[in-house]
Amino acid sequence: MKKLLLLLIVFTSCKKEIYYYPSEDFFKKNNPREINIDDLNFEKITDSIRNGLYENKFHFLKIEDSKAIYKVSPSAYTGGYVRVRNGLLLRKDSVHLKKGVSPITELSKGLKSHYENKGKDFFYASSYRFAHVLLVLEMQEKSKKLKTVLLNLVKTYNQTEIENKDSISFNIVFDYPIKHPQYIPPPPTEFKNE
Repeated sequence: MKKLLLLLIVFTSCKKEIYYYPSEDFFKKNNPREINIDDLNFEKITDSIRNGLYENKFHFLKIEDSKAIYKVSPSAYTGGYVRVRNGLLLRKDSVHLKKGVSPITELSKGLKSHYENKGKDFFYASSYRFAHVLLVLEMQEKSKKLKTVLLNLVKTYNQTEIENKDSISFNIVFDYPIKHPQYIPPPPTEFKNE
């Protein structure tokens, strides 16, 4: 009997908690499809998500650690109007806050300021309903780095005390910088004054 009780305790302690981003309701309503990102770079992951959004299909990434499973359904810019102030810019090693660029260790402060702003400060989100985190990585960044950054982001979000957190949909948007060739204007034409 003791062995059975011990086995039951070990089995229940091994069960991992599951977290959903942006929210569990989003997953129930949209039924996103999991994509395996192990062999993809950040550009291909972002483009896959973007192409799915064009067809009104949602995808999610599954990230695990020893205690929990995180199911993240990110979005990507597909064009259209998006207020820059509603996105908290996050790079792999820095957070771009009102006071400038801060190390990733300041992420908790940035999330709290961003989601609790309520339109007071122009440089943060106008409301927690429109707020999102814009994750920008290089196009060739490997999926291992993306998983590390995402895991740090969701863990920090879970540990940060934010007002109305139960009402927040924690939206994460992927984007990568595009290096355009520099545009060289044509030489000026001569104007004749008459």
